[in-house]
Amino acid sequence: MPLHPMLVHFPIALLTSYVLFEILWMIFQKDWIKNSSVLLLLLGLIFVVPSILSGEASAENFEKVSHLEELIESHETFAKLTGITFFIAFILKVILMRTGKFNFKTNLIVFVISLVGMFFLVQTGLRGGELVYKHGVGILY
Repeated sequence: MPLHPMLVHFPIALLTSYVLFEILWMIFQKDWIKNSSVLLLLLGLIFVVPSILSGEASAENFEKVSHLEELIESHETFAKLTGITFFIAFILKVILMRTGKFNFKTNLIVFVISLVGMFFLVQTGLRGGELVYKHGVGILY
């Protein structure tokens, strides 16, 4: 049983929820929302690691298929960009919170970085979906 399809939904859900909590914080500016968003981001980042590793392990079975190689590489690249971008957002948010410089304006920088991360996350998912639903990669019979 491949692990990748079981793991990828965690970072998708957690990172998407994080962005939604960022929007909620900008509207209501409650501490519990800010703290929850940081937790969601951290958990999403934790799950990015095994998702990428399991995806690389799964890809080894299909990279020899020439017409899939470029799509698999693109999927991997966007997955890594997703993780890096959200990691930057996490580090920046933690620094802002710890230094007492966290406010609506400084959080907008974090939010914009997170939107870039969401773009990368969507691109990763689109390519992963194409691999599964168009090319049948990872389908068990």
